[in-house]
Amino acid sequence: MRDEVTVGTFARLSGLSVHTLRHYDEIGLLVPERVDADTGYRYYTRTQLPRARRIASLRWIDMGLDDIRLVLDVPARAEDVLVAHRARLERQHSRLSAALGDVDRFLAGELPDYEPPVVARPVQIKLLVSDRDAAAGFYADAFGFRATVTQRTDEGDFDGFVFGEYGQPDFFLIHLQTAEHLGAAGPATIGLLVPDLEAAHRRALAAGAGEVGGPHEVQGMPRCSAVRDPDGNVVFLYQG
Repeated sequence: MRDEVTVGTFARLSGLSVHTLRHYDEIGLLVPERVDADTGYRYYTRTQLPRARRIASLRWIDMGLDDIRLVLDVPARAEDVLVAHRARLERQHSRLSAALGDVDRFLAGELPDYEPPVVARPVQIKLLVSDRDAAAGFYADAFGFRATVTQRTDEGDFDGFVFGEYGQPDFFLIHLQTAEHLGAAGPATIGLLVPDLEAAHRRALAAGAGEVGGPHEVQGMPRCSAVRDPDGNVVFLYQG
């Protein structure tokens, strides 16, 4: 047909690569107008360019393909998806800004000189609360605690109270977490800073603990693992 163009031409007109167009065809996000039965060549029409360019624009702002499909195909959901994506980008911006601030301090000669612990010691308590903001307000009013961001991730920031400096003998952390964000949780959840994460994890299992999660990397936190003691309490182990 005269209005049809090859996948290569459509790629140049839309700003999407041929490889990307093939992938979008496979997942049904942008299907060619026609596929030649003999050659397998894909043909698109110029009327498909607006959709292709919208997809390209949304990918430029790092939106996921499932969300792009909702924005384009379910108009009633578009605003909610865009608002949620904006909130994710704001959290990423906050996390990167904090990281840039750390880099600036390190460049100014404030690179921390941490001393690894020689024995395991308590460094964290997690408190289950129904409303983090209300709980932070109570602890501020009752005890003078100042809430701060203790962990930054792409999904959200987590608040708590930090005492001392990480890696130093006076460091201690109190997390305020609601049930939906508590993660691995028992009747109580504590965290221990250890000199050798793998060795401490193996020792806990040998002593009768159940494994909640093996040693692994966690965004915005030190390398850690988690075990459950015989009474059901969860103990997080953090690499010192």
